[in-house]
Amino acid sequence: MWGDEPQLQAFRERLKLLLEAHQQELNPKRINAAEGDVLFRQGEPVDTLLLLTSGKVAVEVHQGNERHTLAVVEALELLGEVGFFANGRHYADFRVVDGPAELLAMPGEDLLRAMLFDSDLAVEMLALVSERCRRGNRVIGLLLSGIEAVHYNETERLEQTTQELGGIHFCIAKASRQLQRLHQQGAAWGSGQR
Repeated sequence: MWGDEPQLQAFRERLKLLLEAHQQELNPKRINAAEGDVLFRQGEPVDTLLLLTSGKVAVEVHQGNERHTLAVVEALELLGEVGFFANGRHYADFRVVDGPAELLAMPGEDLLRAMLFDSDLAVEMLALVSERCRRGNRVIGLLLSGIEAVHYNETERLEQTTQELGGIHFCIAKASRQLQRLHQQGAAWGSGQR
């Protein structure tokens, strides 16, 4: 999801090889999507995986009316694999942004069968998912540290935490800026109470 993991390039290369080697069995269908098209919806069952071959797709999570963009991914990126390998449901909406996109669609079960013959791809996907989990845990730790810094009015700790958060990804940088605003509002509110 972050898009800059070192494992991502190796995974992409192996995936291209897999698609070439198993073209007959996978028989991917080409999809041309327009800007704004929603490819998958949060909560829907995952039966098809998409390979983004050109264009950009925003990964958006929502709770009620609130919608947050987690990432914007570009080619070559596999879409839908997290839900497929997790609970069988999409964890986010996948929306085409910044112009049209071209994709290849294939049934997830067919790709899984093809992957059984390519252990290198399976290992690279596992490494990629593991790296994303590790990074997610780091982000959670930094966010908790930032919340505590706001709570205890620790300006220096908050500054260090938000600086680290700001360098991770644009959606995390947004959360970092919000922590800073909360701290400023709390400080203003606290000085107004005196």
